[in-house]
Amino acid sequence: MEYYPMPLFVKLSVKNMDDSLKWYNEVINFNSIFELPDKEGNTIMAHIRGEKYQDILLLKDNSQDKCSKQGIVVNLSVEDVHQFFESALAANTKVIEGPIDQPWNARELILKDPNDYTITLSMQINNDKSMDEITRGLSPQR
Repeated sequence: MEYYPMPLFVKLSVKNMDDSLKWYNEVINFNSIFELPDKEGNTIMAHIRGEKYQDILLLKDNSQDKCSKQGIVVNLSVEDVHQFFESALAANTKVIEGPIDQPWNARELILKDPNDYTITLSMQINNDKSMDEITRGLSPQR
């Protein structure tokens, strides 16, 4: 499995993770790269890939307004989310969340654009961590 930085990818809010994973695999041949379970073992986030650089993050819809009404989130990799936070505040942008540290080694800032699309700006927290170290840290302790 090849891991590489993704400068831009789409997050899709899904109602049924199992059905979504099955559809993406069987219909358009996307495979799971990594799945993050909750404490009960249910997948709440899945990183899937078709061809190289065709990455999608599926997120279990928890209806907490982190995703846009369209269920689409554009994720942009940036060097420093904090500078964008200051710009967002200065422009009276609606800040949904953040900056907040996520368990997948990312600090994220989630914003709404003027058309109500959700934009996530994401920066790597620890550049020295390997993908294996990150995924080991995400696995639930049983």
